[in-house]
Amino acid sequence: MILAGLAGGAGVFALSAASPSNPLAHTVAGWEFASAEARENLAAAYDTGGWFGAWWQWLLTTVTTGDLGYSRLLHTSVAEVILGRGFNTVAATFSAVVITAVIVGIASVLLARFPGLAHNSATSGFIGAWLAVPSFLIALIIVVLFGSQLPNPATSAPITLIPAVAVTIALAWSAMLIAAARSAAAEVWSTPWARALIGRGFSPLARVRTVLPSIVAAVRAPAVIYVPVVILGEAAVEAVLSYPGLGNALVEAAAGADLPLLATVTAIAAAVTTGLVLGVRSFGAGGDDRFLAAGAGAGVLGKGYA
Repeated sequence: MILAGLAGGAGVFALSAASPSNPLAHTVAGWEFASAEARENLAAAYDTGGWFGAWWQWLLTTVTTGDLGYSRLLHTSVAEVILGRGFNTVAATFSAVVITAVIVGIASVLLARFPGLAHNSATSGFIGAWLAVPSFLIALIIVVLFGSQLPNPATSAPITLIPAVAVTIALAWSAMLIAAARSAAAEVWSTPWARALIGRGFSPLARVRTVLPSIVAAVRAPAVIYVPVVILGEAAVEAVLSYPGLGNALVEAAAGADLPLLATVTAIAAAVTTGLVLGVRSFGAGGDDRFLAAGAGAGVLGKGYA
């Protein structure tokens, strides 16, 4: 699936480069939501200090004015955001946040309760197949059936599409968050100190010092492996929120997938799941105790599964 996603992404780039309109060039050079002054300052910073200078300028702009990329939303009133994106679109996005929190929360509790589920190597593949791909297919159906009604930056999605749009976005977001949660749970369950921490009187500071390396290791795997899934999910989100065409949405997603944002949200998911695993103090019917004992006897608990 990963190779297919990479091949598909390369094909999208090739087609966009050969296209007369070349939407990819517009994506790279446009700096969506940025003013002309912000783009000029960024270009000047790059000419002066290279990539580090450009990154520093981007960071300063994000914190101070937000006049570069989606960080503008941090410096914009709620009313202005609703007017710019449309009330129905904002409602669909908010609904997607709630649905995502419920899905990821349930998955995290299950992963914290059942170590066998966290160690199942097929789980990650099922996550991508059951969540990201259906979200892409739902987006395709929405684009085909309701393409003329889809929003652009000046309009709002029709109210009848709010449930479908919300579910599409939630499935796309849940895929990578649950992947991070599974990776974190497997990392914690597979280390010797996990058994020592569960049900023992460690101080909160000692737990943080012990858990932090596992969170870093847990985030690394989904942040790299799930790039194709992220592109599919991002394309679905872009298609149903801003672009009346799935082809352009694929190009936008492949060129503009926000990997720093992905790393941040996966870190949060990994941290929450790690905390849940460490908070499990009782096991049901001895089943999990037998799993841990068998793993210890086979030397499994000394290996990392992130």
